[in-house]
Amino acid sequence: MYIDGAYDCSCLPTLYFCNMLLAIDASRANEGHKTGVGWYAWHIIQELKKITPPDVRVRLYSQEPLVGELGNLPENWESKVLSWPPKRLWTQVRLSIEMLLHAPDVLFVPAHVVPIVHPQKTVMTVHDIAASRFAMSYSWFERWYSMWSARQACAGSGLIIVPSRFTKDEIVRVFGISIAKQVRVVPHGYDTSFARQAPPGRHEEVLRTYGVVQPFVLSIGRLEEKKNTANMVRAFCEFKKESGLEDLTYVLVGKQGHGYETVRSAIAQSSFDHDVIELGWVAQADLPVLLQSAEALLFVSLYEGFGLPVLEAFAAGTPVITSKGTSLDEVGDGAVRSCDPHSVPEIVSALSAVLTDEKIRTRLIAGGKDRVSQFSWKKAAAMTLEFLLEQTEQVEKSGSL
Repeated sequence: MYIDGAYDCSCLPTLYFCNMLLAIDASRANEGHKTGVGWYAWHIIQELKKITPPDVRVRLYSQEPLVGELGNLPENWESKVLSWPPKRLWTQVRLSIEMLLHAPDVLFVPAHVVPIVHPQKTVMTVHDIAASRFAMSYSWFERWYSMWSARQACAGSGLIIVPSRFTKDEIVRVFGISIAKQVRVVPHGYDTSFARQAPPGRHEEVLRTYGVVQPFVLSIGRLEEKKNTANMVRAFCEFKKESGLEDLTYVLVGKQGHGYETVRSAIAQSSFDHDVIELGWVAQADLPVLLQSAEALLFVSLYEGFGLPVLEAFAAGTPVITSKGTSLDEVGDGAVRSCDPHSVPEIVSALSAVLTDEKIRTRLIAGGKDRVSQFSWKKAAAMTLEFLLEQTEQVEKSGSL
């Protein structure tokens, strides 16, 4: 039973969990340069360590030995490294072999795709199905693989976890209304380090490391078509020309993605190209400082399954500009300045309002602080555990018939 953000297992007979094996694909959580999906997996696993009943055995699968805090395991947890020298197709070949030879009772895949061979009770998190709407933003293989993995999850008898009602609606739109009963909405949490004030000198150190000078507007995410990076660049340059804010710069955090050529062209064609700074991938420990130092987060994406940087900006006390028509409406819930992502003039207008109107800034910052208090990784993990134990319970019941 889920009570006040925690899973209360005392209401269920111990018989249901005794000797049950819950396995988790921890491969993405174990990556060095994690992006949003990898951090989701990492935080969920870390919180599950604190609340999983001791009579449930948990096994983490990875391609390499677990690193850092991820490798600190409770007594009822274990790590199993599935070495695979070819590196590629680890999930579909090496993990499938493991499922064939040593299948767990329940498999949880938080941030990747289900292996071809998997237990009947498999729970997968589908973060989005952007490939269904933005096919040209992916290579043919990425597009096929993304949709194939979502279709595999929908075809099974296990549960599908999604981060937003928007993503659930998208899955129903593509795969049919009958799939709705398998889908559970579990909103993300956020890293509380974004809300903590950095020690003296830390802000100056980070900004100096990346060559960033205040004031600046910040965007986080791949530099690509789906993230609408080119339109955000155009809007920034137009706003800078109209506002006369000579010292203002635009800082882009994220790797180059599909359609980066359009982004590069938008920068090159502007007379403010020297004011657009590309940092590439940034260490997670430095992101809180960048967000806290920014004038605003510009996150006018064309498609988001959730939009984790929005919560991180809320926590950092930074006003947020987002797009209408995606999960960002749901996550922002009135605490953001929304605009049409296809309209450069609307993005310019939003920048003007957020950067020059102190009343709007104050309202957005206060609203963001209030909104982010409704999310946590603890709550997300507790909801996830409830659904995983629901599957475990069904396994035990079916085995005792």
